[in-house]
Amino acid sequence: MKKYLLLILVILPYVLFSQSGDLNRITDAGNGIYFMYYDSSNSKSTIVEFEDFIVLIEAPVKDEGGNATELKDHSAGGEKILKTLKNHFPGKPLKYFLHSHWHPHSVSTINPFLNSGVKVISTESNFNVIQKFIDTLSIAGYKNNFIFVNDSLGISDTKNKIIAYRFTKKEYPNVPTDDYLFFYLPQQNMMHCACMYNKWEGKPVDGKEILTGREEDLYRFLSAKNIKPEYLIRLSVEKNESNDMQPVTALESVMTNGIKSSDIMKELMKTDQKTLDEKPDEFLQSLIVKNIPPSIINSIVYSLFRSKELNKALSFARIQTLLNPSDPNAWDTYGEAYYISGNNIIAEYYQKQTKKISPEFTAGGVEVWQKDLENYRKIWEENNR
Repeated sequence: MKKYLLLILVILPYVLFSQSGDLNRITDAGNGIYFMYYDSSNSKSTIVEFEDFIVLIEAPVKDEGGNATELKDHSAGGEKILKTLKNHFPGKPLKYFLHSHWHPHSVSTINPFLNSGVKVISTESNFNVIQKFIDTLSIAGYKNNFIFVNDSLGISDTKNKIIAYRFTKKEYPNVPTDDYLFFYLPQQNMMHCACMYNKWEGKPVDGKEILTGREEDLYRFLSAKNIKPEYLIRLSVEKNESNDMQPVTALESVMTNGIKSSDIMKELMKTDQKTLDEKPDEFLQSLIVKNIPPSIINSIVYSLFRSKELNKALSFARIQTLLNPSDPNAWDTYGEAYYISGNNIIAEYYQKQTKKISPEFTAGGVEVWQKDLENYRKIWEENNR
């Protein structure tokens, strides 16, 4: 009898562990707000609890942004979301699923929600993209389940409230998609802004925190709507905030004391070709001392492509590769600089280099470069008119 009892005690922790692996982790942020985390993603969902139902904001089963090359429904992840919510909120069905934009770190599953009768709040522009990975029968059967936000839309009861705000790239140029949704939680005075709060996580540049374009747009939006939240909710899991939210004071501080990445770019682009060619080590050293991030050099390269300053673009691409030689994207940009300059042999050689560093790297390559080149040629033609 004692042997059987010992066997049960040994097996029981294993069973409990196995069952927990079938569910996502949820934490309680207080006042009807919860966060859900994923093994397959560094992004999180926000859950808002109402009297008789719950609302899910974002389903980042797959943690990819605008560089995603294969859009598909990760339905197993969606089923796991539904199972987790049913387990954590018994008796309260998921009534609405909201997402900010079409990138997979915002929505990488939707069919399980539709099949469960959940209403999906989106924009027509984002729907035009995500419908590509929605099952055809689901679209036909559940088209009424989609609710499109034109300007703003509210969900409320006596317990909680969400206001969805739509804005466009035309109004706010740093928006990652044609349009986007913010979700304001007035009861808690929090704004769910997802990846539009693209906070600089690196070291100070020349002694100052970088102010990103998305931060500028976010701050301008809050000012325009006269919304003064206490906290901002991002998609990414916070490294330094115990409640997994950013205090709005961090945004206010960088707006006052930060340095714009566009200003850094403008200053660096003043560097003449002779300096880049004859004193590359001196220039590289100044970048290292000031902590200039490779991403800014990368942005300079593409800005120079647009203005058809191809020799200078190639020089900056070379500098970026020296600054960050272990990054496959740096080698891809370097290869693209040669490709657009007409040297396909070196370009394709550097494309192979990206695969040596990271076989999974799919964001660039000849096909992408060719499409970029076609777009640049259109820009060059328009600039010559």
